Amino acid sequence: MDSQGTGVNACMVSAPLCSLAARLLLCYPKATAGCDVSRLISEASSLGVDRICLEGPTRLDFILKGLRVLGKGHAGIVVKVLADGALRALKIKRTDSKRASLSDEARKLILGSRYGATPMVYGYTDNMILMDYVGSTSLKQVIDLYFTHLYNTDDLATAVRGALRAARALDLAGLLHAELNRPLSNVMYPDPLNLNSALIVDLESTSYGCGNVNKVASFFLIRFHGGVSKRIRELLRTYEAGCSFREYAEVEGSIIKLVLNNIKSRSLQ
Repeated sequence: MDSQGTGVNACMVSAPLCSLAARLLLCYPKATAGCDVSRLISEASSLGVDRICLEGPTRLDFILKGLRVLGKGHAGIVVKVLADGALRALKIKRTDSKRASLSDEARKLILGSRYGATPMVYGYTDNMILMDYVGSTSLKQVIDLYFTHLYNTDDLATAVRGALRAARALDLAGLLHAELNRPLSNVMYPDPLNLNSALIVDLESTSYGCGNVNKVASFFLIRFHGGVSKRIRELLRTYEAGCSFREYAEVEGSIIKLVLNNIKSRSLQ
C-alpha cells in the first residue's frame, strides 16, 4: 500500500490493481461468483487507472476489514482512484447488478457535463466509468455543518443557490434525475469554500425531461419552510411545462428568500 498527495484531495492509502483489496472491489460484492477479475483489471488499466484509493465515507468491512469507498448503490460502487497520476473517481458495476452495462449512464453523464451539471467523464466501458473526483462535501454535510454553526446563514443560502443551479443545468440537458426529491447525497460541492458551484452525481435511474429544479426546490421548502405554498406550486408547474429561464429566475429568488426568512424568524424566537 502507498499514499500520494496531501490534504482533502489526496489518496492517503492506495493499492495496485493486482492487490487483494482492488480485486475485491472490482468484483464487488461476490468476488467468487463468476467474476473475471483479470478482464476487469485490464478494463481499469485501459482507462488509465493505476491504483485504487482505499478510503471514503462508506465502509465495506464485511468484504475486508478497513475497506472504504466513496459510495455504493444498486448498480455499482464508486471508488477514488489514481489514473495517469491524477485523482479521479471510478464507478464499478456490481457483479450482482441487473444492468447489463454502465454505458447509458456514462453517456448521460457526458451530456450533463456539457451543461456543467455533472462530473466530467474521461472514459468508460460496460463495467466502469472514470470521471472527475468531486470531493466529499455533499448537501447533507453542508446542512449538518450549518446546524453545528460551521457554516453561517449566508453559506447555506449560497449552497441552496448552487444546488438549484445544478438542477437547472441538468434540466437544460434534458435529463430528469429520479432521486432529487431527496438530494442530500446526490448534490456535491467540489470546493467547500465555493458553495455556489455544485454538481449532481449518480444518474443510474435518470430519464429524459425537465423537473429537477422542482424536486430540489420542494425539498428545500419542506426542509426549511415547512411546506410548499399554492403560489410556489403553480410557479413550479409553469416552470416544468416550459423549462424557461424566466420562471427559473423567479423560482430561485423565491426559494432563497423563503428559506432565509424562515431561518431568520426561527433565530429570533
